[in-house]
Amino acid sequence: MPIARCNSQIPAPVPSPIPTGRGTRSAANEIFSQFLEKKLQLPELTLPGPHLPLSPAEIDLRSLPARSADLMLRSAREFGAFRIRCHGISGSELGTMADEAERVFKKSKKVVVVDRNGPGGQMIPCVRSSKGALEFTAHKIIGDQTHRKFWIHMGNVASSLDSIVEQVTLVLQQKTPKEFKERIQDTEAVICLCRYPHNNVPKQNEDVSVKKKDRLCDHALRFYLPMEHCIFYVQTERGPLSFDAGPENIVVTVGKQLEEWSHGVFKCAPGEMIFMPSFQSSPASFSIELICSASSNLSHSLNNSEKIISLTDQILIVFCLVFLYQFLYFIFS
Repeated sequence: MPIARCNSQIPAPVPSPIPTGRGTRSAANEIFSQFLEKKLQLPELTLPGPHLPLSPAEIDLRSLPARSADLMLRSAREFGAFRIRCHGISGSELGTMADEAERVFKKSKKVVVVDRNGPGGQMIPCVRSSKGALEFTAHKIIGDQTHRKFWIHMGNVASSLDSIVEQVTLVLQQKTPKEFKERIQDTEAVICLCRYPHNNVPKQNEDVSVKKKDRLCDHALRFYLPMEHCIFYVQTERGPLSFDAGPENIVVTVGKQLEEWSHGVFKCAPGEMIFMPSFQSSPASFSIELICSASSNLSHSLNNSEKIISLTDQILIVFCLVFLYQFLYFIFS
């Protein structure tokens, strides 16, 4: 018992201090460091290859045709559409045109009706482009020569769009047969000012009928430049897609003609813009759209547009018929 009591009073040895990063390194530290180096070594990772996004590709115009050509072609094949940023068209210039656009439509004598999920918008063919030559066609539709500042801006935008079309068509001709190149080089374009009333907002989930799809795709390429932010809706073979669009982007869709010329390589996709009006906005939204088609198709479309009777002429005809009816009724009564 005394021995046990004496042993309990003997103090326990003090533990050795925990080694730190300072001072000399012991053998235990060396072994522990080697263990950490083996365990904490990052594995070799391989990044996945380039893949197509879930929406049409966004192309920097400044990188065409060198760096972004492949991405643009892939998007045209998969989605039938792509977007162009840094297009060089001033946002302030588009804003000035949007302020004047409503007055331009009120002055117009003839307006071409565009089908857009029911009662559609309106458009005025302003400039016609053929092999680099621009011709104003608006004077045939707009009776007077007012809004000179607006038409100067329209000429600048039309010239920029015509240059963009030339760059895009050059990329589309890469690795294509001679027949395709000849057809796309023989296309003509018309630049239109389009008006979309806010009381005719389409339903995004509404299916596009075959007949309407044919009308919306009766061209080779279509370039959309909205003057304000909107949701762009495109019907692809993979299903409907929607994404944000605005003055900073040009949305390009593939038409039926380009799909036929490429034997189905590029996919036709009808597209339309869905504007979200605010309480302080105007009664309509505006965009500039360039329609690129085969020469014969474009001439046929413009000839049909000139045969459309304006609303003023229709009212005048009704009054004439009523007057004629009353006159005949008075004579024979």
